[in-house]
Amino acid sequence: MNDINNNYSHVLDKVKKILELSDEERIYFLREEKWINYPLASDILDKMDTLIKYPRKSRMPNMLLVGETNNGKTSIINRFLQKNPPIRNHENVETTKIPVTAIQAPLNANLSDFYSSILKQFAVPYRNTDKTAKKQQQIEHYFNLCGLKILIIDEIHNILGAPIARQTMFMNALKTMSNDLKISIVLAGIKDALHATNTNNQISNRFKPVFLTKWQLSRDYLSLLASIEMTLPLRQRSNIAQNKEIAHKILDLSEGYIGEMLDLLISTSEYAINNKIEKVTIECIKKSGFVKPSLRKNFEDMVQL
Repeated sequence: MNDINNNYSHVLDKVKKILELSDEERIYFLREEKWINYPLASDILDKMDTLIKYPRKSRMPNMLLVGETNNGKTSIINRFLQKNPPIRNHENVETTKIPVTAIQAPLNANLSDFYSSILKQFAVPYRNTDKTAKKQQQIEHYFNLCGLKILIIDEIHNILGAPIARQTMFMNALKTMSNDLKISIVLAGIKDALHATNTNNQISNRFKPVFLTKWQLSRDYLSLLASIEMTLPLRQRSNIAQNKEIAHKILDLSEGYIGEMLDLLISTSEYAINNKIEKVTIECIKKSGFVKPSLRKNFEDMVQL
């Protein structure tokens, strides 16, 4: 009995109904952002859950999430934000509880720009010409009003373009904010982010790094492939975790980055749908047009020529 007559048992229940849609609708679903759970991501989310439940004290625990580009940092941050959305206060309609918010670090450690981004996120009126101290006071007021517990700052390596003195000033401002408002701060960035927290011992001791490592050929990797396959709106079973050739090919082309694996399997699945193949095969992978990350610069140069 083939998979079509077996109620599509190779995919998640929520994907089964997608398989009855048109090719265009399935490809649209394929391209949508999805959460793929795996042990390390669960462990990091558990650590962040601990932070949000932590009692307020003068020295709050913080975190530094380190991983290369396209290796899952943003997905984990977005998942945590989804799990901890703003909560409307029914007793006071003008106040919304915001347990977590996420901001991107400013280029060149510009503290005024950083404060402006936070105020914009909270829809607080401000002028770009306002003094930094005024913006800081506004932030303190609204963080307290909204009951903020965790401030996430992504792309923290952005500050490394600034002189060391300004980097130190920026990181000291974060330490002061954490102390004064009794909130936890989660920083995220590539491995260069370690330099951002090494401005002095007080800062480095506050931000213990948690690493998102590249994937290796292992049982966890094969389990990840099986989980991804269950989200693909393909009408036939691919068995990518059991097929050694396919599993090795995906790991090689993605270079161990989970984001690249997903991009590769999306491109491959699109090809499989458009060509009525309906499963991931080596041939579909080869014809998907995917280029491994380390070769893209050379590929771009060739295209320009």
